[in-house]
Amino acid sequence: MPRTLFPLVCLVPALALAQNAGAPLRGNSLVVNNGPGDQTDPHVSGSRVAYTHQPSLSSSEIRYHDLDTGEDRAIPNEGGYDSIADIHGDTVVFTRITSASRVYRFDVRQGGPAQELAKRTGADRRAATIGGQRVAWQELGYGASTQAPEIFAYHLDSSTLTRLSEDTSVDRTPAVSEDGSTVAWTKCANSLNGCDIWLAQAVEGGYDVRQLTGLEGEESQPDTNGEVVAYVSRRTVDGVVEADIAWQPAGGGEAWRLALPGTDSNPNVSGPLIAFERREATADGSLPNFDVMLYDLRTQTFYRLTQTPESETLNDISVGTDGVVRVVWSVRESGNLNVYAFAFGLPPADCKPPADTRSPAEVCASPGARPLVGTLQVTRSTGKSERLSTALEAKGSGVLCVDNAHEGSPATAGWVWLGTDLHVGPEDFRHDVTGVARAVSLQGSDVLSAQVQGKPGSAFRVRLYGEPTTCGSQGDVKAGDELRHGELIPPQPLDMGPVKAQPTRYFVPSGYEGPVAPVSGEGTQDGLRPMPLPSCSAGGSGSLFLLGLWGLAVLPRRDRSSRSKRRFPVASRR
Repeated sequence: MPRTLFPLVCLVPALALAQNAGAPLRGNSLVVNNGPGDQTDPHVSGSRVAYTHQPSLSSSEIRYHDLDTGEDRAIPNEGGYDSIADIHGDTVVFTRITSASRVYRFDVRQGGPAQELAKRTGADRRAATIGGQRVAWQELGYGASTQAPEIFAYHLDSSTLTRLSEDTSVDRTPAVSEDGSTVAWTKCANSLNGCDIWLAQAVEGGYDVRQLTGLEGEESQPDTNGEVVAYVSRRTVDGVVEADIAWQPAGGGEAWRLALPGTDSNPNVSGPLIAFERREATADGSLPNFDVMLYDLRTQTFYRLTQTPESETLNDISVGTDGVVRVVWSVRESGNLNVYAFAFGLPPADCKPPADTRSPAEVCASPGARPLVGTLQVTRSTGKSERLSTALEAKGSGVLCVDNAHEGSPATAGWVWLGTDLHVGPEDFRHDVTGVARAVSLQGSDVLSAQVQGKPGSAFRVRLYGEPTTCGSQGDVKAGDELRHGELIPPQPLDMGPVKAQPTRYFVPSGYEGPVAPVSGEGTQDGLRPMPLPSCSAGGSGSLFLLGLWGLAVLPRRDRSSRSKRRFPVASRR
């Protein structure tokens, strides 16, 4: 379908907001690795997932997995301790610890030994992330005068290393857009607070480096698709500290937040979608587990992807060029960490379910555009009659169909429940009754249950159809039968306050590794020319670490992923 594109940088929040939530997500849950040992920190690009595998405390390797074929292989660690990988296309980057901590790359098609990037004696590097031909990482102790970590960018084609930051601040959690045009990171006054988001966008001859967020609140954990930057914003609202997912154009402009009670963290953005982790607030003050959530910037629709007794964390997302969206995460089960995924077709931005004025009996005879969201086959055997159940997820108006005598003789009595509500009872069954149809209301996650009564061999089938839709996804997910329904939640403006201090913007030539601190004049740099502030235009074309491994407070989370190249319109708030 043709799509209207426009630069996000100049987006003015004046478009009318649709009243319907976006189309439901239909896809499949997938196992990446739930075998022995710990599997954690997954990152995804298209159908490939790179993750850290720890068979023991003294051993660690990077593995890559194909979600389409199930193929899973290890990158030879050559005696090193490999961890914290990112992936883009065929290239995996990761940290290898031997006598020092260095960054390596590996080509999954060519194989062979991994190659160290920008070799330098005594280098202390970690948290590598990749997009296009650009790799960014955090490096400690580069200058003799300070141990504060700095951000470096390395171009694979030209083998050019460029230093993007130089000061006494703590620079950490770099992220690179999928096309490699934009690097985002967190700059903090110290390891705990005074944090803002900074950007470096590739321009002719070097990088345009600038501060994105302002004086209000604490901002951290950024990610970018090259057009928007998503991050966590912590601030006090009505006396309560809230951690919300926020975003704004990479070129600067109005910031927005998803105002949800509770704690939100680790946003990852690909195409028009932001995946993140959420711990909801509870009335009794207890701390529930984290679940993986999704927000569609085009339709302002909020989806819950997981809801389990365990905490799902370290998520990542990739909108593939094939229109398939893949979200990955790690979860602790029975003492071990495992990696799972959910794959679904990219939902359309303008889905409006058609009206269905047919009677329930007509729908049962010909469902048409109504999706089948639940089914049960119950057959009477000898002994006590048993109740069968199946879980489902659907919202809106539904139709319940009972096909008496399906795969058996007619039942003389039976019961069908949706949750705790009884919709079909014994009075609805007779030998001459071939079917029962009921209109029902679908409230989201629920349980469909049925029980049959009569002579052995008596049977009936239950079918439950959801709200009609003609909206198909933009990607082909084979046999996708799991639904995730969304809720319309418009964002709220985020007051960023003034930018902290000058200089907030400067130019770094490609290949420059020396100091970039200003020495005289507002906005000037030692040996560097200041970048003029442009008018409104499109920006660039474009984890929790394994605790105890380094024991550094400056690396609380690495949360990056590879991104889709496509651009998507974003619905604005009315």
